[in-house]
Amino acid sequence: MSREDGKAVAPAGLGGERQPVLDGVRAVSILAVLWTHLFPLRVGGVALNESLGIFGMALFFILSGYLITGQLLKQPPVSSFVARRLLRVVPAAWICLAVVWWARPVDLETALSYLLFYANLPPQRLVPPVDHFWSLCLEVQFYMLAALMLWLRVRAIWWLFPALLLASTALRIGHQVTASSVTWFRCDDLLAGACLALLMHSRHWPAVRDRLARAGVVPLLLATLLACSFLPHPGVNPLSFLRPYVAAAFVASLMAQPWHRLSRLLAGPAFTYIATVSYALYIWHLPLAATWLGSGDVVTKYLKRPLLLLALFAIAHVSTFQVERRFNDLARRVGAGRRAPAAAEGSAR
Repeated sequence: MSREDGKAVAPAGLGGERQPVLDGVRAVSILAVLWTHLFPLRVGGVALNESLGIFGMALFFILSGYLITGQLLKQPPVSSFVARRLLRVVPAAWICLAVVWWARPVDLETALSYLLFYANLPPQRLVPPVDHFWSLCLEVQFYMLAALMLWLRVRAIWWLFPALLLASTALRIGHQVTASSVTWFRCDDLLAGACLALLMHSRHWPAVRDRLARAGVVPLLLATLLACSFLPHPGVNPLSFLRPYVAAAFVASLMAQPWHRLSRLLAGPAFTYIATVSYALYIWHLPLAATWLGSGDVVTKYLKRPLLLLALFAIAHVSTFQVERRFNDLARRVGAGRRAPAAAEGSAR
C-alpha cells in the first residue's frame, strides 16, 4: 500500500468498487422494504415488518455511504461527481413524481420540497403515496455534502465523517430516537457506511479483515443487526443506537468472507437482477400500491398482491433499462468528458 498524509491508500478495487456480494445485500434491502410495505404483519401489537424495514434501510444506507465515499477517495472533478450522482437518481424519481402528481396534485411548496429533495426536513411535507421519498432526500443531501467536501478538502472526510457519525448517534441517544426520517436522526447509517470505506482504505483494514473472517462472525453479526433493528411497542430499543455500527460490520464481514455460504448466495444471479432494478422497485412500489392493485378489504388486497408484484417488476424493469440506463450512460460520458481535460492538463505540467 502507498501512503498519503499518514493514511494508507487501498489498491484499486478495495472499498470503492462494487463487489458481487454487495449486489446481494442491496437486493436483500429492497426485499425487506417491499415486505414491510406490502405484507404488513403484527404480533401482539408489535409491528414486526417495520423492524424488517429498519433492517433493510440500514443495509441500503450502509452501501450508499460506502460506495459514495469510495468514489470521493478517487477525487474526481466536482462537476463530474455531482452530474453523475444526480443523473443516476433524479430523472427516474421526477418521472415517478410527475405520474403521481398528475393523479394526485400537490401544492407548490410540497412539490418543490420533493423536487429539490428536502421534503424530509422539518416541517416535513411528506405525503402519500410518495412519503417513502424521505430516503431519496437523505441520499441526495449526502451527495451534496460529499460534493462540498470534494470541492473544499476531500482529505477532511477522514475526521469529519467519523465525527458526524458519533454526533448523530449522540443526538439519537439524547432524544431517544430509534428510527426517524429526519436527516440528523437518520444519517448515522450513511455515515457508518462512509466510515467503513475509510477503514477499508486505511492501514488498519488487514487486521480488521482477519477478525471479521473468523468462523461464526457473519451469522452473529446478522443476528445482532436484526436485534438492533427491532422496533418495540411502546418504548425505545437501546440496541438501535448500535445499528449503524453493526450493519457496517455485517457488510464488512460478508466482504471479508467471500467464500461464506451466505456471501456466495447473495452473489447469485437472482439477487444481482433484483439489485439492478432495486431503485425502480423502491420508488414505484408505494404509488402502485395506492392504485386499484392495492385497493379493497384485507382479503381482496392480498389476493391482488401477486398481480401488484408482477406489475411492479415489469415497471421496474422498463424504468431501469429504458430510463435509468440511458441516464447512467449519459453520466458515464459526462464523467469521461470531465476526466479527459484534467488528464491532459496533468500531462502538460
